[in-house]
Amino acid sequence: MRQNRFRSWALWLSVAALIVYVVKTACGLDISEQVNGLLDVLLPVLVAFGIINNPTDGENL
Repeated sequence: MRQNRFRSWALWLSVAALIVYVVKTACGLDISEQVNGLLDVLLPVLVAFGIINNPTDGENL
């Protein structure tokens, strides 16, 4: 079973996280301290997950 890489939800989640992270850091958006700290940790993890993920393997994430 082969899956197209562009139909992978993990890929699009990581692309969206990357866009949010770049916009947040480039524009210098100030959000509350707690949300800003959470985004600084969560967004790079989501981007890394999308890079590591192999959508052609149907049994594993």
